[in-house]
Amino acid sequence: MMKVKIVHISLFLLFAYLSVFAQERFISSSRNMQFINPSYHGINMVSKAGVYYSQFNFGEGTSYIDNKYLYGNFAFDDMNFSIGLDVNSFSLTNLGLTENNIDLSYIYKIPINFDTYILGALTLGIGSDNIDRGALIFQDQIDLTLGTISGVSRDPVADFSPSTNYFDIGASALIYNERFLIGLSLDHINTPNVSFNNESNLEKEISFSLQAALEFNVNQYGRSFLPDNSYMMTYLYAQQAGENLRIYSSQELQMDGFSLGILQSLAKYKENNSLEFGFISGFSSDNYRVDLTYTFPSSQTTYNPPSIVQIGVTMDFDRFSQNRRGNYKRLSTNNM
Repeated sequence: MMKVKIVHISLFLLFAYLSVFAQERFISSSRNMQFINPSYHGINMVSKAGVYYSQFNFGEGTSYIDNKYLYGNFAFDDMNFSIGLDVNSFSLTNLGLTENNIDLSYIYKIPINFDTYILGALTLGIGSDNIDRGALIFQDQIDLTLGTISGVSRDPVADFSPSTNYFDIGASALIYNERFLIGLSLDHINTPNVSFNNESNLEKEISFSLQAALEFNVNQYGRSFLPDNSYMMTYLYAQQAGENLRIYSSQELQMDGFSLGILQSLAKYKENNSLEFGFISGFSSDNYRVDLTYTFPSSQTTYNPPSIVQIGVTMDFDRFSQNRRGNYKRLSTNNM
């Protein structure tokens, strides 16, 4: 019984740690803002789909973490609303931990004037967390004499298969036009219990986030050293959940179908903090886009931040995509 209690306590602490740094599981850039604000699914009322893969490296001798993110939305432009779907899977390899989330969002468009719109969204989601007991090693599996590890354990705790399921609610809104965007989002409004132990309570804290973006033409006078369609996108968001704070900013130059930029990220929890920098690049052609992001830590503390590689592919279903002629401006209202 004591062993079972120890396992419960260990799992509780593990999941508490992962909940604290949940924001580190995916890089929410200006290219996939819907990950942090689902209202972005309704931007310009264009249907689209995408997939992203991220790998986290905490250094030599440690196991890696990976994250798979799939999203899509369908715009009902005649009825002023969109439906968005987000599927995310997070895996911590050395502990066999997987966390899966599926979120469905309803986004409604409200015109303010001829070029400014409000998008409001309600998000309902389900989540599940599981630990593969086959990834755990118990004392009776270790043979110090032979230096081997047996694949079978007789420890009664080895039959314990921790898992949990929960229901989640979120809400978000944003106002935007072809020059700026301001957004607000709330996650885990119902503070779901995510503890592996039914006798304990570990609630996800309500997450509050603010986003802002500004996009402007850097070649409005047609200078020859830049393509005609050259835009600078600056993006900033701040997110807080309890004592956990994250601030992210990026600056990205779009030059026809090619883009290049830099990012900065600050994560803070109590006395622990980390500062990261990175690069953003991408290429667009008609209705396809490929993105590559790399971050590296610039500060080492008791919380060791990872380096992250993220690659994504996006496809939109706008019937006018082939007529863009190199114009891949993000904050667009031409389809609203």
